[in-house]
Amino acid sequence: MKEKRMIITINEELCTGCGRCVNSCPTSALELVDEKVILKDEKLCDGFGSCIAVCPANALSIEIREADPFDWDILTKIDFEDFLDKLTLHYKPVPLKGTDK
Repeated sequence: MKEKRMIITINEELCTGCGRCVNSCPTSALELVDEKVILKDEKLCDGFGSCIAVCPANALSIEIREADPFDWDILTKIDFEDFLDKLTLHYKPVPLKGTDK
């Protein structure tokens, strides 16, 4: 039964297929198909948006919509240190326009 909850949404036009979001997703909810990211299983999307932090194209956002309930059992398979390592490896800040930073 579907429920209203926060879940990732992908703007395919903005997605460059870099794969950073796939590699940083702690629940393995995303995958690359034909050089575009897709949500392979909405039950795996935690809705927290760690993938958003690593997307250089701003192709990801969170929306509230009807979706399959989150599979809380997936959390027992996530190593927190591994998750932080993934984010560190794939997060590349994009300089703000008009600044050197």
